[in-house]
Amino acid sequence: MIWPSLLQTILVGTDRRSLPADTAEQLRLSPSDDPVAQALQALARAALLKKAGFRPEMHQVARQDDRVGQEPAGPVLPTAALGHLQRMLQGTYREGLPELLGLIEAKGYRLPPELLPDLLDQCMQQPDVAARMIPLMGARGRWLAAQNVRWQALANDVGAADWFTAPFELRRRLLADTRQRNPMLATAWLEKTWAEEKAEDKVAFLQQLGIRLSELDLELLERAFQDKNREVRLAALGLLVRLPESPTLKALNAFFKQKLAGALTPDKREKRLLQTLPDLSDEALKPWFDLLSKSEKVEWRSGLLQLFVRFVPLDDLVAFSGMKPADLVSATDGGNHTEVAEALLDNLLRHADASWIEAIWKYYGAKFRHALWQKPAMQALMAQHVESLMQHLAAQRIVLDYDSQFVLRTLENYRKTWSKALLHNVLQQYRTAVGGNMPGWHYAAALQTAAWHCDLTEGLQTAISDNGHSYQPKEWSAFQSVLYFRKSVRQAMETEPG
Repeated sequence: MIWPSLLQTILVGTDRRSLPADTAEQLRLSPSDDPVAQALQALARAALLKKAGFRPEMHQVARQDDRVGQEPAGPVLPTAALGHLQRMLQGTYREGLPELLGLIEAKGYRLPPELLPDLLDQCMQQPDVAARMIPLMGARGRWLAAQNVRWQALANDVGAADWFTAPFELRRRLLADTRQRNPMLATAWLEKTWAEEKAEDKVAFLQQLGIRLSELDLELLERAFQDKNREVRLAALGLLVRLPESPTLKALNAFFKQKLAGALTPDKREKRLLQTLPDLSDEALKPWFDLLSKSEKVEWRSGLLQLFVRFVPLDDLVAFSGMKPADLVSATDGGNHTEVAEALLDNLLRHADASWIEAIWKYYGAKFRHALWQKPAMQALMAQHVESLMQHLAAQRIVLDYDSQFVLRTLENYRKTWSKALLHNVLQQYRTAVGGNMPGWHYAAALQTAAWHCDLTEGLQTAISDNGHSYQPKEWSAFQSVLYFRKSVRQAMETEPG
């Protein structure tokens, strides 16, 4: 064992214990009369082997042509761009890595082999970039990942995986990849193994079926809705309500129209529920009652209303209740009792058009202290529709303040492409804050995200136009620094390789 032997020598001291001969032989050290130099050389070699992905005590020399394969095609990254990549791997401007990878892909460059260990470590920290980075590493990168237990998950090749024998995570990725290319094949795989799958795995696989969903999935989804596990049935129901020919959807709508549609009006709700749902003896109740959680079953009538508001398609909610979207938004507001309102938001997350989203912003935009803003469903809706939220605030001249800082948290995490309008609206809010509404540093993280994900030309124009002031707040200087760094990266990618 190399590491224990090295540690003993260093801790005890080379004057009391020299490096064992077998350790020196394993590390291929030359004989030396200086025990200190030999110990330091051994430590350096062992550290390099560990960084390269080997467990030192199991190190074996392998022929490159047998184990690594051919290098990826294309020139090596230009020196200037390589410097930027190294800075990112060291932690500076790390958020720019996805953009740099996009430039590398577009230019056809390959990643330098000496950085592969650091790149693999980065893949473990940023799983979202791993799928793009691993192909750029080529066969050498995959082989290296397979040598270290920390990286072994990265070595799995989805294209070579077998649906029937691969581990769960690889099967999940394989199903998602196949679903994009050949949805019928993905469904056929899942049908063959459905009975043997674990409940939690079934839920994860059903989520993948949302990609290119069609009537061809109907038989499997109806089967899943009969599963003994409640979470599996709920996951299946979320997909079945998107298929007009589903018998389950038709039963859902029929029950809602007959029993619950008249209970959406708040002042009639309790009386209507007692009339249409007097007790649990109705056999038609059972499949829906069984979908409720234990806490929902305590007040099961209200629980059923929440369930149906969550899953009945939005157009059907309007048709059966006779209420417009704005009226339904108002009717589901229970103040601090947000359960029905949360159910509606869950429905909107599945498939909502602009009129529904605008109705939410219009109603709750004047109530930033409402408890619903702090609920996961509203936070998810903001993340999905933050552009329209900021447009609404701008149109209504609503200024963010201390009661609405949760909007800034959403902007901080909005790592999609920022439109020109979104950037303009956020910067206008920032300028208003600096003018006295609240301290500008509240916007620091949102400005950083904007700088990384806005159109570079548009961002630079903004940075230059506001650069003439003698005093620049730290958060604004940081915003500009990111934009100038992105510009330098693009310039570096235009230089000659070498």
